[in-house]
Amino acid sequence: MEKERKKALRAEYDQRRPDMGIVCWQSGERRWIAVSTDAKADYNGSLFQLQLGSWPGRELQRAFSENPSSFTWSLLKKLDYKERDEDHRDDLELLYLQCLDEYPDALPMRPGKRRP
Repeated sequence: MEKERKKALRAEYDQRRPDMGIVCWQSGERRWIAVSTDAKADYNGSLFQLQLGSWPGRELQRAFSENPSSFTWSLLKKLDYKERDEDHRDDLELLYLQCLDEYPDALPMRPGKRRP
């Protein structure tokens, strides 16, 4: 029975459609944005790194360390897609550019890295 359960869970995981889009950490008027192919996983990972003090972007880490309660996380723009296995990089890049137009003061969440 355990083997069948593992197989069923794996199949369920393979069929899931994670939220893709542009994610944002915000504190007051300051925003940090990034492209995400799995918003929930990126939230968990980034929150863990920020709480641990090991986030690669110094400015975001410094701001978070000074006042973690002032930060909120959000999925700014969600990509609507049909097939999970398709390449969505171009669509995500377009969403990222739209967010930069909408929020010109937004900073990249990870310096030098925008694409998944």
